[in-house]
Amino acid sequence: MRIILVLCFLWANSLLACGKDETAKIEPFAKMEQDYNFENLIGYEVFVPEMSKGYYLTSFYLGIKDSVAASLDFSEAFGYKGYYSVIFQVKPEKLDALSLTLSYSTTKDKKGMVLCGEQVQLNLKELLNAKQPKMVVPPPPPPREVNNGV
Repeated sequence: MRIILVLCFLWANSLLACGKDETAKIEPFAKMEQDYNFENLIGYEVFVPEMSKGYYLTSFYLGIKDSVAASLDFSEAFGYKGYYSVIFQVKPEKLDALSLTLSYSTTKDKKGMVLCGEQVQLNLKELLNAKQPKMVVPPPPPPREVNNGV
């Protein structure tokens, strides 16, 4: 009887282990965006996970050593579920001095005071070389019916 119980336990665990992994790790990545180039600045779009270790993305900071520090607005990334993105332009020679910092907190609505969480430092050059997930374009909304007043 014990052997049967042990076999049932191992079989049940193997079924759970082989199921679809809903907690797959979402890794940040970046792309050069030709549409956002301006004079001698190159456009970049950075994609970051909405959640990290159970915390929600609340802020995205960009800094250039001894020059500038700014908080950038981010939005849900088109075509990449679970990602947020931000677009900015920078001179190519400033890439080594560029720092990207994400702040994650328990604040789901991304407003108000942040009481606890974590910060993540990113390197744009590494993000440009990171593996990108396949883009999934959502289907268009269904056409609306036209009422001709009949």
